[in-house]
Amino acid sequence: MVIVLLGILSATTLPKFFAVSSYQQQAFFDDTLSAVRYAQKLAVATGCKVQVSINANSYVLNQPADRSQCISNSAVFSLPVRNPGTGEAAYTHSEPGVSLTATPATFYFDALGRASADVLLTVAGVKTIAVVSNTGFVYGL
Repeated sequence: MVIVLLGILSATTLPKFFAVSSYQQQAFFDDTLSAVRYAQKLAVATGCKVQVSINANSYVLNQPADRSQCISNSAVFSLPVRNPGTGEAAYTHSEPGVSLTATPATFYFDALGRASADVLLTVAGVKTIAVVSNTGFVYGL
């Protein structure tokens, strides 16, 4: 009886423990959520817009290189944001095999923390991050 129970448990639960893709999806979701929240906080702290660009399975954060464009409606986002956790020159991340899509694909936060548009980001087609334009509120669904 014990052997039968162990067989049933191993057939149903062990694949869940070794399915790396679900852990990669969750890690990328958490990392993307943190990056978008950081972009908003950085915009408020510096008084300068921060852009979030989504492309296939990656994101990147940028600011205007020229401080005079921080409040301009036609800002050129050419200065990569440094990653606060690693110190790397660019705050970007991608996860091979895990898709990341956004509608719209590029948006920014202003100095008051507001987003330029209402945004829905989808990780692996199942997990969603929403950004509310009027308040800049960023949350996972």
